[in-house]
Amino acid sequence: MYSNEEETTPEWVFELEKQFAEDTAKFKAHINKLKDELNKINVGIKSTNEILKSSNALMASATERMASANAQMASANAQMASANAQMASARERIASCSTKIESAGLKKKLALKEMNEIQTKINKTKAYREETDKYWNDLINKEIEKQCTSRQDRCSNIITLNSSMKRLNNNNDHNHKHTQTKKNKKKLS
Repeated sequence: MYSNEEETTPEWVFELEKQFAEDTAKFKAHINKLKDELNKINVGIKSTNEILKSSNALMASATERMASANAQMASANAQMASANAQMASARERIASCSTKIESAGLKKKLALKEMNEIQTKINKTKAYREETDKYWNDLINKEIEKQCTSRQDRCSNIITLNSSMKRLNNNNDHNHKHTQTKKNKKKLS
């Protein structure tokens, strides 16, 4: 036989059971909440993993493009260095040409100056020659005039003499021809 005391469960046990059931329900609710959060975290992790994969692919593509850009940049730098060397060479040639042009300009100025001096000398020589020619022509003309004047006197004497001589010669020629003809006739006979 049991006593009533033995059969009766103490109140605190019920309270403990009730408390345990409430705590278990709270715990299960909390676990479920944690499961939901964990599922959300797992979904976030999966999404993050997909984003990371995509980011890694983008990073790999960007790295390739960066490597290509670096190669292009290196090529551009080499071309720039070559262009700079060509530019420096061109500047040197331009400087050399400028020096030559300047030198040629100075030579041209000197040549023009010398040519002008020569032309001045030529002009002076021409003027002197003209004066000299005029002097000598005037002198010659005066001498010719003198000689002509004296020649005219002589010429008129000579002309008179020549006329007389011609007449004499004509008479002599006529006489000579006549004599020759007679001689020729005698020879023929």
